[in-house]
Amino acid sequence: MKIWYFFIQVIAKIISMLLIKLFFKLDTAGREHLRRIGGPLLIAPKHKSFIDHFLIAAALPFNFRIFPIRPMAHQEQIDRPLIGLGIKMLGGFVAKTKGKNLDELFEVPEAILKNRGVVLLYPEGKIFRDPGIHPIKSGAAELALRTSAAILPVGISGLDYFYLTDLPSLFFNRRKIKINFGEVFPAKCGLNRKELTKKIENEIRKLYEPGYNEHSQGPSK
Repeated sequence: MKIWYFFIQVIAKIISMLLIKLFFKLDTAGREHLRRIGGPLLIAPKHKSFIDHFLIAAALPFNFRIFPIRPMAHQEQIDRPLIGLGIKMLGGFVAKTKGKNLDELFEVPEAILKNRGVVLLYPEGKIFRDPGIHPIKSGAAELALRTSAAILPVGISGLDYFYLTDLPSLFFNRRKIKINFGEVFPAKCGLNRKELTKKIENEIRKLYEPGYNEHSQGPSK
């Protein structure tokens, strides 16, 4: 673990907090689950938009045991001018989608987790802007089982059908979003890959609040 990742990510987190506050009303729940945990940890959120990395960075408490957090991102995200720079500042790396075997696909995240690091991985595999939770891929479960990492499920609510082109209008009418952190559970809980995949999906479903942006009254204090 390189110490400079830690300092750069703290700066990126502060910048994310300021920018998110400018455009959104962010509510968080379940932060108490993160006070005493450390790596190896796999953070598994729902994937709603290109700004999910920054929302989670802003919502996470300053628990120095879990920093730096390394998000996996597709090449197209990292290639975006501003979004890509932000992902790199957060310690992001390219998620491999092609390889000869699982060892090659998981080479980078597996090394991070085996070094007691923290990886942010979206189990759905891609962005789904419509409401609800989509069936998740087995990659998160496989990676957690390989490294004995604990799993932190995360729900993102209020960001359905969001596009980057919507940002200018949110400067005067901030959108309400909620990040729900679930309870951390171990990968080695007697489940095989298929069963663990289903458990991760069910835990994320519990945290997602349909229609949050419409029925909510703003962030909690």
